[in-house]
Amino acid sequence: MPQSFNHTPYVPILKLMMGEREALAQLEVTQRTRVTPLFEIRPPKSKPVKDKRKTFRMETMEEVLGRIGPQLAKAIPDCRAFIDGLHLTPAQMMASGEHPLAYVLAQARKSGVALVPSTGPERPPEYQAVVRAAVAEDQRGICVRVRKKELFEDNLDERLSSVLHTVGASRESTDLVLDLGSVEPDDVSMLSKSIPGVLSTLHGVTAFRTLTLAAGAFPQSISHIKLPTKVPRADWLLWQTLASKAESLVRLPTYGDYAIQGASPPSPDAAMHPGSPNIRYTADDHWLVVRGGAFKHHGYDQYSALAEHLMEQECYAGRTFSWGDAYIFGCAGGAETPGSPGVWRKVGTNHHITKVLKQLTSPHAP
Repeated sequence: MPQSFNHTPYVPILKLMMGEREALAQLEVTQRTRVTPLFEIRPPKSKPVKDKRKTFRMETMEEVLGRIGPQLAKAIPDCRAFIDGLHLTPAQMMASGEHPLAYVLAQARKSGVALVPSTGPERPPEYQAVVRAAVAEDQRGICVRVRKKELFEDNLDERLSSVLHTVGASRESTDLVLDLGSVEPDDVSMLSKSIPGVLSTLHGVTAFRTLTLAAGAFPQSISHIKLPTKVPRADWLLWQTLASKAESLVRLPTYGDYAIQGASPPSPDAAMHPGSPNIRYTADDHWLVVRGGAFKHHGYDQYSALAEHLMEQECYAGRTFSWGDAYIFGCAGGAETPGSPGVWRKVGTNHHITKVLKQLTSPHAP
């Protein structure tokens, strides 16, 4: 994949989980080469056990990462990706003592996958050591992820230079991601006015290999949603506002978002709370969220009824729009099984990425 891109490609921030990986695998090759995902290694979570003496136990990192090399080779066989261990604690290591980021990078090399390690100003020394070793071995440079609290600090230039020096990279070999985290519709006006100022004062902003502005507007939880609900895509609205004044910007960032998930990691005990079938469907300027009742009371078959409901809505793009849309069509008609939470995340993420790519390439996209 080219080492630089303009605003047309797309950087989704995705959990390194089955649904997200398989959503990428189902993209057309021409679509997949326009996507550079930023994968987050998820921390271990509680999982149910059959032992009657205790109901849950914490996963090991070996269980979290599994056969990650071959899985990545299937998801992104013809493009690169960023890999980030932002949400891991120092105690969350492989049983061998190896850092999970080093483990994933090593497994990716064995499978022929081009990963670029992601770091930032506040990472601990042991994390930066893993990144520095990868920079030296792979010669692919790095991704530097600057979070919102760091982005508006007066010493940002100094901290960026320190990171690059620590890991042995230059601006020209660095993909810079400005990550705003969670955003609301009320944030758009203020951020669209402040971001241009940050870009204009950031030393060497035009020298970075790539520049991405990422944000997430999807709710952290949808447990409060009972009826079909429209959620504004404030992340997309923010980027559109900036793109509308691209000529006045020193550099227009590439678009990035958190797809159909919240910007914060799920709690470790998320598995202890009963879920429900749901469809998170990306429309022009909003997500339509339709949700069923709890699994344990109503089962997985509810998803078929949710699919039927979605197909009746104006925002449904049709069965040929994406793999995810074809699955929804098949599920509503009985040709597909209702699936499982991983499949539902795959469906929604695949449709979302396809939708964003279409919006980025259409000059009059909503």
